[in-house]
Amino acid sequence: MKSQPHEVFRQYLEAQGLKLTKQRTEILDYLLRARDHATPERIHADLRAKDPMLGRATVFRTLLLLEKAGFASKILFSDGSHGYEHKFARPHHDHMICVDCREVIEFSNATIERLQDQISRRFQFTPLWHRHEIFGRCRKCGPKPAQGVK
Repeated sequence: MKSQPHEVFRQYLEAQGLKLTKQRTEILDYLLRARDHATPERIHADLRAKDPMLGRATVFRTLLLLEKAGFASKILFSDGSHGYEHKFARPHHDHMICVDCREVIEFSNATIERLQDQISRRFQFTPLWHRHEIFGRCRKCGPKPAQGVK
């Protein structure tokens, strides 16, 4: 029996006129198991070891479908690349991203959330979603001065 994420994704795909294929299921399963923010390239390399027929385009298209459906979110790294995490049964959180080692620290802060709500109300803005990412250096990489910043 398939778990709830699989069923919800299958229903989303059917509404788009698409099917939940074996490869799409493998990509969804990978995200559900991932303990970090996996890049499309790493997902492709890891899954291709088990399924040599899996193409890069399939991974990228499936991740885009998962993101559009609200089942995955993208996080940007300082070098312009990105990783993904699933959003099934996970509370909202934000990210601090190390510009040196790419460590991602997840955090939640009720004060930040309240301020965002207050600012939205003040400007009569209706937020649909947000992504908060703070770029800097983690404890391990230390407080080196940023390039080009005085």
